[in-house]
Amino acid sequence: MTRDLPPLRLGEERVSPDEARIAEETTALVKRGLIEIPPGDLVKRDAHPKAHGCVRADFVISADVPNRFRHGIFARTTTYPAWIRFSNSAKGPDTKPDVRGMAIKVCQVFGEKILDDEKATQDFIFISDPVMPVGEPGEYLAFFKTVVGKNPWHALVGVKPSHLLRAASVLRRILALKAESPLSIRYWSTTPYKLGEGAVKYSVKPGASATTASPSTRGPHYLRQALVAALDKDDASFDFMVQVQTDPVSMPVEDCATEWKESESPFIKVATITIPAQQFSSPEQEAFGENLSFNPWHSLAAHRPLGGINRIRRVIYEAITSYRHERNNAPRLEPTGDERL
Repeated sequence: MTRDLPPLRLGEERVSPDEARIAEETTALVKRGLIEIPPGDLVKRDAHPKAHGCVRADFVISADVPNRFRHGIFARTTTYPAWIRFSNSAKGPDTKPDVRGMAIKVCQVFGEKILDDEKATQDFIFISDPVMPVGEPGEYLAFFKTVVGKNPWHALVGVKPSHLLRAASVLRRILALKAESPLSIRYWSTTPYKLGEGAVKYSVKPGASATTASPSTRGPHYLRQALVAALDKDDASFDFMVQVQTDPVSMPVEDCATEWKESESPFIKVATITIPAQQFSSPEQEAFGENLSFNPWHSLAAHRPLGGINRIRRVIYEAITSYRHERNNAPRLEPTGDERL
């Protein structure tokens, strides 16, 4: 007889016994696609390989951050330099429905880090939906098997029956998003993180003066064109917000396909991201952005990633970035935020 496990408390994790195997199998699946890239060709990221641009930014911690959030980089009011990469999850044209991404690397963040490959960065990874289609490690593996093998059977047998309709609904919503510009849509962390005594999720939304203009003709790279046009003349901004886990059942740590409802716990602004007007299309800056490694485990312990998907991602991200840099004969790069390319 299987003993019922006790319910999780706020901010608490539960590691399943087969996570190491799942991480190994998922990494092998992801790596398979990269190995098939012909020698001499640039090996891009497995996830979000198409960049719209990598831009300089300032990450400004608000003066009125509530005391309960005064941990890690939010502990004091200051400004950090940052790099931000906007992307698509696939290599196809921007006119095709896709998941849009925003990866932030905050620089000059000093203190003991979880990973030792970068000494002074804090990364935050976002996509254009509050949740992932699948929320648990086993379902994450089934999802990759479905995508890589182009065989929906893996999803049918690997995803809980009660979660199949949920996954389909999330995918429909993600693919229905009409993005005018990378600067005009909202992004979410989808996965939870430690902050203080509990767990939080993050979200960024365009500032009050966000541009919504897009090219009159939507070509295959119109999101990049919109980003270039917007930052050629004007600054842009995002509000960086925190959402607190208030109920471990309705806001689970171990299922990132379950949305934490804002009606239960609203997002609270703790920082402003300012992207100054700039030109970012030089070959040097393109190569610089391609060489950066974004990983939610590039983190202070105060912002430790939580949940099974994040634990799986730690293994995948470390393995794939090492392989990618080795194949590209490109040394690993940790930026300072002071680069001007």
